[in-house]
Amino acid sequence: MNDLKSLLDRASLEDRKALADILKASKPTVDAIVNRLWEASQDAAIYIFNEICDDQPSYHKIVKKAAKKLKIKCGKYESASDMEVKIAQKVMASILEKMTPEQKREMEQELRKTASQFDKGGELLGSTSVFLALTGAQLSGFGIYLLASTTLGTLTGIIGVTLPFVAYTTMSSAIAVIIGPVGWIGAGLFTAWQLTGPNYKRVIPAILYICALRAKLDGGFA
Repeated sequence: MNDLKSLLDRASLEDRKALADILKASKPTVDAIVNRLWEASQDAAIYIFNEICDDQPSYHKIVKKAAKKLKIKCGKYESASDMEVKIAQKVMASILEKMTPEQKREMEQELRKTASQFDKGGELLGSTSVFLALTGAQLSGFGIYLLASTTLGTLTGIIGVTLPFVAYTTMSSAIAVIIGPVGWIGAGLFTAWQLTGPNYKRVIPAILYICALRAKLDGGFA
């Protein structure tokens, strides 16, 4: 968990509070967040066994387990950050499958507006489709940030969390397109994925948040 702890040490208190809210951690400290993520990601019997043995799985293993549950192919030596992006892309692809052509057009327009303000490298604006850019293999920088925070926005309606990200606030119109009045798409995704066992309604949004936070801190999108 040291890699995750290092990332959270660099995060602001506001950022940690949002992640603590997603996971329902007792307080927004690094240790409390990490311990809660560990607990939420484990089957009950395995969690009790690991707790007795004082053996906490790495963040890499937690992400890989979530990716496997979503039927995402990951390489044996793939990094946690690369798998985070694949999970975000899986969520985005699942969202797009459920959207109407009109919703897609609306969301494309809103995402382009956000990209025009923050995408200094033109990674997304240079593409014929923002969606294709976000789900492409060469995604980096602000693209990862936009992908992770957008997909996270579709799921946080289920758990009632407001995110502190600057671009997320700007994307409120885009996210509203897919959340809808009752968050039906986000809620339907967990049902469609047939996720059982660990609390994936908390773990997957947490992974998406960490992905966005990593891109934010490394890319300076604060």
